[in-house]
Amino acid sequence: MGMKAFIMVFFLAAGILPIMADSLQIPMDWRLLWTGSWYNSLRTEEGDLPPVEEVFSGGILYNRGDLRLSLPQQDLALRFLATDKRLVPFEENDGRAGFNPALGLYYRGTGSLGAEGRFLYGVQSEFGLPARINNVWLRSVPFVESRQPSSRDLKAEPAARDRAESYLYLALPLFGMDVFASAALDEEQNPAIGSGIGLEMGGAALRFEGFYTQKTLPPRNASTWFSPSPPLPERDFEIYALGTIFQYQNISFASDWAFSETFAWGEGVYGNAALRLESRPWRFSLAGDGATGRFADRSGSSAGAAFRLAGRAEHFWPRSGLLRLQSTIRAPALDEDFNRGNFSVYYRPSAPGAAERRENPNKLRFSRASLSLNRDARRPDRTADSISGLAGFILGPFNSTFTGSLQNTSSLADDGIPLFSAPAFESFDSFRVSGELGWRPAGFPVGSLDLRARLGHTTRAEKENLWDLSLNCSLRPGKWGRIGLRAASTDFPRRWNYTLSWRLEQSF
Repeated sequence: MGMKAFIMVFFLAAGILPIMADSLQIPMDWRLLWTGSWYNSLRTEEGDLPPVEEVFSGGILYNRGDLRLSLPQQDLALRFLATDKRLVPFEENDGRAGFNPALGLYYRGTGSLGAEGRFLYGVQSEFGLPARINNVWLRSVPFVESRQPSSRDLKAEPAARDRAESYLYLALPLFGMDVFASAALDEEQNPAIGSGIGLEMGGAALRFEGFYTQKTLPPRNASTWFSPSPPLPERDFEIYALGTIFQYQNISFASDWAFSETFAWGEGVYGNAALRLESRPWRFSLAGDGATGRFADRSGSSAGAAFRLAGRAEHFWPRSGLLRLQSTIRAPALDEDFNRGNFSVYYRPSAPGAAERRENPNKLRFSRASLSLNRDARRPDRTADSISGLAGFILGPFNSTFTGSLQNTSSLADDGIPLFSAPAFESFDSFRVSGELGWRPAGFPVGSLDLRARLGHTTRAEKENLWDLSLNCSLRPGKWGRIGLRAASTDFPRRWNYTLSWRLEQSF
């Protein structure tokens, strides 16, 4: 089914279902969402502005329709979701194209029993424990505040390689405990099973979750004859996981453990732990995770050995004021030296009160600032160091952001831990500065208008310097949607990107 069929089916459903609800006298709330974007990238060899016919010569078209209907008296909600992505002009054998219809049925009891359930069919996003044991080194360290109960929902932007699955979730309070169970099946009938229990007593909350899945992984060939990853045959894969979280007054503790077993590859273990202490206005968080070399994550991919530690300190003020200090360090394994890390500071002052805004609406106000330091010393003779900063200001309907970043390559001294060693030799790589100005005029006659322009310059060692430019326009004509247009040059004026996006939404 292509884009034409997608649009036709979606708007037919949007028109027929409300009529059926009225004829059957069923109380129903429904919301129609149609969102999409068109993207194109081109390069002009002469460095001149591209002609108009080249701007619209081709690109990537993405559309998403989301129709939700709720039946309040039955405690039910029905969701139809469809996404379509393809190249423009349309190609018959488009490897990046994909049409993904999906269906969701949600139940949330409002009575004394308070049961909850959902059935999903389509491409889905995972949350909670199954997500935390997938792509572990691409995710940030799992602090306590970043955890959530295990669940799934329909995926709004599936990739071409994603496949539809069936998912059933049931939760029911029993004997003062919250008990849930879930099961999923993919197209190859591989199961993914989850369950959990939560209880509260004396102001303390304790929750346990378990997860299991098994599948047959396809054969893997080495990309090159000297590839460090050996070729592997078709093989069975299993992973077991257990997670827990405990909360009592101002103390929270959480931990996950996963064990994987892959035929012809081996067994591996992944674990994480997090601790949070709160005493307003302060909050302190610690977290760490590690894995052995043969651990395979939720998808069956080899995650590799590593070890991370992270800490965070936060101070809160009224009206969204925040000071946050955070640091993360990483080692190749538990028994090896740390060779990667970063440290960041973020500050956002309290927003002015209503009286202050009325007295002086055009006062220049500092809005936020951040500073980040990074080091990658996996190769001590070519250690990458970087420092970046940001500062933001607001003046009436105008807001501005200024950023800067410096990158250089260092050769570290032989003594000490690579992450903390002083550089013996430094080589400048690049320095970038940019400024962005935004304008949101008050009293715009049709909804709200947001205009932004950004200009940046990058100085590079032994390479040509770069100018980058971007212009953004976003129009919200009332409550029913948004239309956006963005033009950007990453190598002004030779390379250009264009994005047209739309979001049309209506509730009845």
